[in-house]
Amino acid sequence: MTTLRTIGLLLCLCALRSAAQISPGELSAAHAQFEGVENCTLCHSIGKSIADDQCLACHGEIKTRIAQKKGYHASIGGKHCFDCHKEHHGRQFELVRFDRKGFNHASTGFALEGKHANVECAKCHEPSKIRAKDIQSFDDKRKRKTLLGLTTDCLSCHKDQHQGQLSAQCASCHTFEQWKPASKFTHARSKFPLTGKHEQVECQRCHKNKLRDGVTVQFVRMEFASCKSCHADAHKGKFQQPCSQCHTTEGFHQIKGSKFDHSVTQFPLVGKHASVKCAECHAAVPTAKNVSGEIGFHITKYKQCANCHADAHAHQFDNRADKGKCEACHTVDGFTTVHYSAADHDRTAFPLTGSHRAIPCVKCHEQGNVRAKSTWQFHWDAKLVCTLCHADVHKGQFASQMKNGCETCHSTESWQTLAFSHDRTKFPLRGRHETLACAKCHKKSEGPDAAVQFAGTVTGCADCHADEHERQFAVDGQTKCEKCHTAKGWKALIFDHNTQSRFALTGGHAGVRCEKCHKAFAAGQRRPIRYKPMGVTCAECHQSK
Repeated sequence: MTTLRTIGLLLCLCALRSAAQISPGELSAAHAQFEGVENCTLCHSIGKSIADDQCLACHGEIKTRIAQKKGYHASIGGKHCFDCHKEHHGRQFELVRFDRKGFNHASTGFALEGKHANVECAKCHEPSKIRAKDIQSFDDKRKRKTLLGLTTDCLSCHKDQHQGQLSAQCASCHTFEQWKPASKFTHARSKFPLTGKHEQVECQRCHKNKLRDGVTVQFVRMEFASCKSCHADAHKGKFQQPCSQCHTTEGFHQIKGSKFDHSVTQFPLVGKHASVKCAECHAAVPTAKNVSGEIGFHITKYKQCANCHADAHAHQFDNRADKGKCEACHTVDGFTTVHYSAADHDRTAFPLTGSHRAIPCVKCHEQGNVRAKSTWQFHWDAKLVCTLCHADVHKGQFASQMKNGCETCHSTESWQTLAFSHDRTKFPLRGRHETLACAKCHKKSEGPDAAVQFAGTVTGCADCHADEHERQFAVDGQTKCEKCHTAKGWKALIFDHNTQSRFALTGGHAGVRCEKCHKAFAAGQRRPIRYKPMGVTCAECHQSK
């Protein structure tokens, strides 16, 4: 152990004495603080060449950029640090030595194009333009020497001529050849693409305002929400719609499509309106006013047909709930194209029912009855009763008796379909009367205007039936048949011999047949049965024994 220690000490003493002979030369001024044999291993590995990692251990800014694959050092991956940066050549030796004029700046990631190609390196590589934070931490001396820390942003070297109005990517509009004109700029990328006539307008015609500095031209926050921002209103405020609804940028007099699209207005042109000439509604001069008395394009009176069209029905519908709106019946396809239906008629004061639905309109709605003789009659001041159209075949027989007129008995289904009940008359039909045909009692009177007699028809039995008893039961000239007979039949008797005659049937008389006592007698051509006068004594029927 003692021997080994002694050998080691001797070696150290030898190294100190021969330091000047071991070192290949002085270090550069940048590495001067590492001078001395005891510091060799900071850069050198015994028995090996200098490793890049040892250089990058101190030069972290280079290591970072290589790792990020950015900058010049990242583009020369096949070289070692000592291939370009030599040491031990003395204090005044420059570690960074390269041909500035022949240097390919594109290898840094920023090719020098256009006017950049003629700019001296020092114009860009100066401490004030360093933007990388790791390089900004260098001392001033080192900042003056380094070429690192710059960015490729235009505004890191150039003044923002637009004062922050536009993108910081100047190259999106400008080239490296010259600032003006901005040949890469296209208005299509802006909020207001230029089309039509706008493409021919010089920039300063619109961009004439200056910012607060009085120099910088305004490019953003321009007023262009509507055409009125730049153009005078040729229609003098008569339209509220955007100009673009009718006009294009191709020219003010070029209307969208082959003609103006009226569908974008509050009055789309459909049907017959589509063929009307514009000037008929939009008169150009006061002497050619339209029917509503207006000129120009802005028409205020158009919501009602009457604003332009005369009332063809002479105001017959003015009192209707909708005030006679034409569109309730007519369409813009033509005046005679009517969409009024039977269902619509049912909502009037005269709903169409039964046979009325099959009658052509002109049968009731005739021409020539109202002031405007060209129109049909649709309104009647008189009450809408049957006799307004139909003749009273009963010649007024029921005028004072039927509260609902003809409809009391008849319906619109058919004249022969009756709702009449004889029970509501003074002569309800009972028994045999129910099966009799009406005409058996209700006869047609004589004359050309004759009517079947209904009102005032007599109701006494003798008025229709012959007196089979030859007035035997007449009282004051009137025979009350109903005292004995019913409508069920002539032989359906309600006669009671005990209460209605002078001779009550008792005892053996109760079983005697009627004809045993009541015999026929001659009365002209007829032979009626004798009922009155009859004897009531025994001798008048029985012989004395």
